[in-house]
Amino acid sequence: MKFYNFKRLTLIFTIAVIAVSCQKSLDINTDPNNANTATPELIMPTAQFQMGTVVGGTWGFIGSMWAQYWTGGYGVGTSQLEYYNMLSSDVNNVWTRAYGRSLNDYKFLIKSGQPFYSGVAKISQAYMFQMLCDLHGAIPMSEALKGAIDDGGIVTPKYDTETEVYDALLTMIQEGINELNASGATVSRSEDIIYSGNVSKWIKFANTLKLKVFVRSGQYAAAKSLMETPDISFISDATDECKLRFFESGQNTNPIYAQFEARVGTGMYYVGTYSSVEKLLALADPRINEIYTPGSSGHEGVFSGDLNDNTTLYPSGGSNTRFSRPNTDNVFNASVPVFFISSWESKFLQAEVLSRTGGDGSAFFEDAIAASCNYFGVSVGTYASDFGFSSKTADEQLDLIAVQKWISMNSLQMAEGWLETLRFDRTGHAIFKNGIFTSPINNSLGTNGFPSSFIYPTQENSNNSANVPSGRTVNSKRFWDPN
Repeated sequence: MKFYNFKRLTLIFTIAVIAVSCQKSLDINTDPNNANTATPELIMPTAQFQMGTVVGGTWGFIGSMWAQYWTGGYGVGTSQLEYYNMLSSDVNNVWTRAYGRSLNDYKFLIKSGQPFYSGVAKISQAYMFQMLCDLHGAIPMSEALKGAIDDGGIVTPKYDTETEVYDALLTMIQEGINELNASGATVSRSEDIIYSGNVSKWIKFANTLKLKVFVRSGQYAAAKSLMETPDISFISDATDECKLRFFESGQNTNPIYAQFEARVGTGMYYVGTYSSVEKLLALADPRINEIYTPGSSGHEGVFSGDLNDNTTLYPSGGSNTRFSRPNTDNVFNASVPVFFISSWESKFLQAEVLSRTGGDGSAFFEDAIAASCNYFGVSVGTYASDFGFSSKTADEQLDLIAVQKWISMNSLQMAEGWLETLRFDRTGHAIFKNGIFTSPINNSLGTNGFPSSFIYPTQENSNNSANVPSGRTVNSKRFWDPN
């Protein structure tokens, strides 16, 4: 992949924002009084950059706490999010950025009529809509992004149900694949800051995304059929991964890094959780020192949300150097990528499909762990094979996949890691809620209560109140959640 100059991207972004629209409202995604004069070459990098900011920013930050990867350390007040109390304002800006910027820019690319840009945009939109649906539940989709007069002038779009969204995703992904196939041979495109115009890699991402849709919605036979389809390939290694990379330290950096470093003099004040650190220690996981930097007396995590509430374990006036902290070489620095789908996620998906359909997923399971270890620069050795995956029952295999997938997503795919804990926790196998996770002392959901959903943002409740589903709380379930 070609290195992209993000100083140039800043200029492009500024031009594109001026050229496209005011984008003042989340679903009024085109200003009908402003002509669209930008080009696909200008819009594509801004759409991709905004997608990375959404996924790796607020979504990742909330995921860091709700997946129990990170928790607040000394020096700051405990976030209400760590007590599982979400306010509608917590997701206001990220909702606007998702709809009004990234998805709207992809809409511009779709309307360009150019197969490459349109194909990439449809696949990317499908990814974003799935994430929005998985986080919030029902969302505007079929009537979203139609604020312009020539699109229907719909400024208060209806909410599509979760199953309606999922059904539409598969069609959208396939349309994107068809357009990419029609776009011809790969042409190097510096404006594509994810795959540099590589059509085959975009199609691998699309196939893997389709597999993810099947798996998350419980369509395991369809997923297996996809895996067995001739000439279908998925993300298989680091060169295939769909991710946004960063190469500068002063600006346009990893969004979570930027969020913490923007607090002058504070820096990274979150620490590793007891849940994550203890599980890595118990498994003698070779990645522990690469995910977390040891504290002054070795590895020690903080019970999620408890540092300011448990003065016996954590006396006031202490230092964060006591605890394991996000490693600044691998998971917390300016150039850490934002992963949309990683090679380990792809392998774990394939292992799960085989486990759920009576096949042998051991090779994919071991390859997934090896891919994660490879990212962290450590040897997997016999760590993966020692689990004896093929000798386990199907439920035991799913439990192994669940834990290893959660570990592999630590600090890198944190919203996805949280969502997967919800899906893998099931009757008789609530391995996170009844095992790995700890309950904050001041848990707003009560002892051993854990969040299962985002709520809707303030602006939707204000501007689209007639359509916003009522009663959405952090306890609400998704259609795929077995609990």
